Amino acid sequence: MTPVVSILIANWNGRDVLRDCLASVRDMTRDLAYEVIVVDDASTDDSAAMVRREFPGVRLVVRTSNGGFVRANNEGIRNAQGTYVFLLNSDTLLLNNAAKILSDYLDAHPHVGICGGWLKNPDGSDQISFGTAPSMAEALAGALFLNDLFPSMGFPGRGMRPRAGTTESRRVGYISGADLMIRGSLVARMGLFDERFEAYCEEVDLCRRVRTETGLEVHFVPGARIVHLAGLSYGKLSERRLRIQYESYFTFLTKYHGAWYARGVLLLYAWQYALKGVFRSARIVTAPDALHDLRRAEARSALQHVRQSVRAATRRLRSPGEVSGRSRRSL
Repeated sequence: MTPVVSILIANWNGRDVLRDCLASVRDMTRDLAYEVIVVDDASTDDSAAMVRREFPGVRLVVRTSNGGFVRANNEGIRNAQGTYVFLLNSDTLLLNNAAKILSDYLDAHPHVGICGGWLKNPDGSDQISFGTAPSMAEALAGALFLNDLFPSMGFPGRGMRPRAGTTESRRVGYISGADLMIRGSLVARMGLFDERFEAYCEEVDLCRRVRTETGLEVHFVPGARIVHLAGLSYGKLSERRLRIQYESYFTFLTKYHGAWYARGVLLLYAWQYALKGVFRSARIVTAPDALHDLRRAEARSALQHVRQSVRAATRRLRSPGEVSGRSRRSL
């Protein structure tokens, strides 16, 4: 039977969280013809052996060299047969029949090309599930702290959490790549991810291409619920995560607006976090002893954001001609 949904999971050294993710897919997905494809990106923790042993029905693609999250997904997509492709991070857990909820939504809404659900933290609190693409307007809103001062005004924000009690779907700029479902016909027509992105912002770029090239919309669907452990595959390498994140912002902004525009946006990000750093440093002085370490960590985090955003603003975007032959075939 041809699957309705192809669930695609890229994994790198995430054996234990991958096991839990696959178990949640198995336990929660009902009344739906689906397949699961795991792309193991040259893991060294026996992830592939675990999948073969414990989930024999999963289609496993093993890469012999680590090419990163984007290339792993692009390789896996070539094996997908479903009407819809459901991209899941390996550090996610389905809380309900999310794959069917999202596929039913696309069935009922032909004007929607991509949708995704409500991401939760392990403690049940809300996580960023959608947002607005990086832009000068979004950066200005952040630099002026407009969303903090006027949260109900609807100013653009890079990452946004659903409001408590939300029940209605809504059109958004992009859906988090941790739980993104896209029509297979769009992938066949447009490809999946642009391999100039190592990670982060690749889903923002994909959603933008779908909206501008096909006229289809991107929707947040609150009925689908997923826990996201958020960045676990990067472990404690926060500097590396931030470096990749801000380089991806620069790549995205340069791709659509040019390098000077990109640099301006990144410098606004630096300004925003510089102010946060000042505020957080001041809080160290007034914090009780038990909170000193936490406040110092918050101040250091702001400094890291400043450093990486300024660093990214000086990088050079790879031109399309510099993308490898393998990358061009995957776009």
